[in-house]
Amino acid sequence: MFETNNLRIRAVRNTDFEKIHDLWNDLRVQKSLSPSYVVPLGNKFEETLRTSAADALLYCIIETKDKGNWVGFVNLFNGDQKNRDAMLGLALCPEFWGRGYATEVLLFVVDYAFRELALHRITLNVFGNNAAAIKVYKRVGFVEEGIQRKANWSGGNWQDVVLMAILDEEWAASKGDHGE
Repeated sequence: MFETNNLRIRAVRNTDFEKIHDLWNDLRVQKSLSPSYVVPLGNKFEETLRTSAADALLYCIIETKDKGNWVGFVNLFNGDQKNRDAMLGLALCPEFWGRGYATEVLLFVVDYAFRELALHRITLNVFGNNAAAIKVYKRVGFVEEGIQRKANWSGGNWQDVVLMAILDEEWAASKGDHGE
């Protein structure tokens, strides 16, 4: 279990999958997580979540330290083991948006991924209309690498998909760590 100033970042437990499932079924969250159709996800989806968690390089639950409130999840999927590149995923319950928790958990996870998991890069995709998430990712040090123009249909409109990443040497430079 890890701790930051305000958060506890712990391993996923069997009892968490119902909450993760509920989070995915929140319309506000689902439309920001997946390019798939936004539809109610039934009981079978919980099996998919369990398989994903088992296959992830890192799959953690985020809780508040003070009251133990369930905030959301963060994960790293090892998409390219040879090149030490993992795909980042993050979702917070809407009642915890705008409190700085996303920035706090990302700062920890990125640092942990580079220092302890020996990753070279962390990649993510974010929908272009999610300005708040893009702002957080840039604040943490992610760099926009490209845009898939009008690649996702949502809410009756096309939206861009923004490709972002951060490299280990960029992170080290931002921390003043030059490998010494």
